[in-house]
Amino acid sequence: MRTVYLVRHGQTENGLHRCSGSSPVALDLVGCLQARRLGRWFEDKSVSAVYTSPLLRCVQTACLLAAGRVPVREEQELRELDPGLWEGLSFGEIKVRYPAEYAARGEHMGTIPPPGGESFAGAGRRMDGCVRRLLSETAENIVLVGHGGAGRGWLCAVMGLPFDAVLSIRQPWGGVTVLTDGAEGLGVKSVGLQPARFPEDPEIESLLDRADTPGPVRAHSRAVAKKALELAVSVPRADQELLRAACLLHDIVRRYGHGHDLRGAELLDRAGWPQVAEIVVRHHDLGDAPTPEAKLLYLADKLILGETVVTVEERFEKSREKCLGPQALAVWGKRRGDAMKIMKELQGSTT
Repeated sequence: MRTVYLVRHGQTENGLHRCSGSSPVALDLVGCLQARRLGRWFEDKSVSAVYTSPLLRCVQTACLLAAGRVPVREEQELRELDPGLWEGLSFGEIKVRYPAEYAARGEHMGTIPPPGGESFAGAGRRMDGCVRRLLSETAENIVLVGHGGAGRGWLCAVMGLPFDAVLSIRQPWGGVTVLTDGAEGLGVKSVGLQPARFPEDPEIESLLDRADTPGPVRAHSRAVAKKALELAVSVPRADQELLRAACLLHDIVRRYGHGHDLRGAELLDRAGWPQVAEIVVRHHDLGDAPTPEAKLLYLADKLILGETVVTVEERFEKSREKCLGPQALAVWGKRRGDAMKIMKELQGSTT
């Protein structure tokens, strides 16, 4: 049994909402950070070679990942799916110029190609042929550095998913999918995870930028992080670095209002940070069996109004004004009770 690591290239300069395809797009500063982190993660992994798409963003990622320890070899068939006439266009431009084709592809995302281009399924088949050949030519663990589109198309087939579910496969910039190759063929151990517990500060800022998180919300989150770390002093089991990242990101999509806890957690999970997402999803409703980090974020968020430190009583008296019916009041009471319970737990741990 050997291991195949599928790595998506790091974050690129053109951002999210544009069809890069075969364009020579370079890594941005965060992308370079991600690639170097991948290199550190692979230091204690035994791999014989890194095989990469020939496109610039992948070659840069592969070279930083390999760090001179193993050879880097370009494979044409690992390139990104061909977006055809949509190459270089933003999705907003595509909607305007190709409304019918855009709508049709939205109905069958995995199997309908862009005009003059390649579908996810087609790119996946092309990539599968390359991977099968590489596996037949090698006997040790290998790394494949590729793209979100072709990679998802390939994984759909490997995982036995319908091609129209292709976008449900987590493949973030700098993420790693771990597969096994044995007597029964390829199996998937994990999908699209970052090789770290939490994002570094430049990544946090980039996530907030891409989500258009307003300045006042970021300031609130910094105040919550400060308060949570103060509270964490009496909780030795708490992972303070993970806690800090979750605090800074807990309101990442606050501008959407109701349900932003769930939407924020989903965004962070898709970015490859499920541990952060699991904390963020509980910052409004604590739920069952919360981790120490989830409890600390939950309470700290209740002790900060804007950027001002308040008491639990002050915070909940303020929020009670918004409760317009018995159901809302019941939710308010549950949240207040959870906050008071955590406060008592922390007070008990310091006596």
